[in-house]
Order: sequence, then structure tokens, then C-alpha cells
Amino acid sequence: MNSSDSQAPARILVVDDQEDVRRLLVTALELEGHQVDEASNAPEALRRLQYLHYDLVLTDYAMPGGTGAWMLHEANRRGLLQRSAAVIITAHPDVRGISNVEVVTKPLDLDDFLGQVRRLLDTKHPERRGKARTSTDRGAARDPRVQLVLYINSESPQSLEAAATVEALAARFPRSALSLTVHDLAREPLAAAQDGIGFTPTLVKRTPEPRMWLMGNLRDPEVLEDLLRVCGLGIRP
Repeated sequence: MNSSDSQAPARILVVDDQEDVRRLLVTALELEGHQVDEASNAPEALRRLQYLHYDLVLTDYAMPGGTGAWMLHEANRRGLLQRSAAVIITAHPDVRGISNVEVVTKPLDLDDFLGQVRRLLDTKHPERRGKARTSTDRGAARDPRVQLVLYINSESPQSLEAAATVEALAARFPRSALSLTVHDLAREPLAAAQDGIGFTPTLVKRTPEPRMWLMGNLRDPEVLEDLLRVCGLGIRP
């Protein structure tokens, strides 16, 4: 697999009820440098799309609880796919002609598929081209001033709302100032041990010291803004 050095990382949602297929796609896309979330069915995908924006949604067609085509139609009807590209991956013979949706047939050639993903992201989001850091940039990069880790449970609407609020606030700062890592304990329960997490959502400020845990109403931007002010980060309008 050849990663793209000229394309900024994208946020991608992978939807497939077969765990082995889903994990293969997630791993391949993460190796390309993208931030990838996953859902095992259409209702779970809609819950994620309700609170989080994705540059690209990749979905299987035939799934329990609703087809991928139905999920995309419903998400589009609710206005959840604005500026999002969408792809259906399927071996189903009757999936064709879905408006504004790319259809990729199984079996997949992974290298060809990743090339299609790059081209689709370039077409849908031309502003992302050329924004990936060069190896020189990466070598010279310093650790961000503030390192935050958010622990959520994607099966909880409150957690997803908290994630949307925290990510929107983090996006207002350059990576050199603030980094945010999100762990979904519904998918990776062992991650909770890193910071002794017992409840979700919980936001951990790892740096600067001392380490701090925030629980409760993480959907309130003022709580998060106060935390960042304590860390010396002014809130940009």
C-alpha cells in the first residue's frame, strides 16, 4: 500500500456488519494516515453521523437493521452528509445508479481501493491537497502544548454529543498547540486502563502537568474553554 504524501488526513466512517472486513478496512485506512471510526450497522452509523462530521463514509450494502443505501438516504434526508463523500462497497448485483454515491464492487483489490479513496477525497475536498506534512515537517514537529484524551462510549448519545463539542473546540487550534485523541471504549475497552477511566464521557488533560480528569457535562463549551485558558490557550473566535 502506498500512502499519499500530498493529501491531508481525512476523517472516515467505515460501516460493515462483518467484523473481519470492517477491521481490514479500518487498519488499511489508518495506515494511510486517516482517522477512522467504525459502525457495525446502519442505526449505529446514523447515531455517529448525527454528532460527528466525516469527510468520507464507506458502507457495506446488505446489513441487518437497514441497508447501506437506506442509511445514506436517511443521513442525507437529515442533512448529515453535507460535504461528505459516500461509497457503497458490495457484491450485491442490483446496487447501481444511486445518486451522488460511488459503488465499489467486491472482491476488493486493496491497493486499487485505497487509490479510489484518495481520488474521491481529492475530488470532494480539493482544499485537502498538499496539506499533509512532509517528512521534514514531521521531524521538526514538537509535542503540542496541551494533550487531551477523550474517552467515550459510541453507544451513548451523550458521549457522541460530548465528542462533537470537544472536537469542534480542538479544531480551533493548530496541532502544535493542542492534540486530541479519542478512545471509544465500546470498541477498545482496554484503553480505559491508560488513565484509570471508570465513566464516559471523560476528558483527560495529560499535559501540561498536573494531569486532570473532567467528567460530567462535557457538552458545555464553556467548561472546556475554561480548561484551555488554565493551560494558557486563548480561545479564538
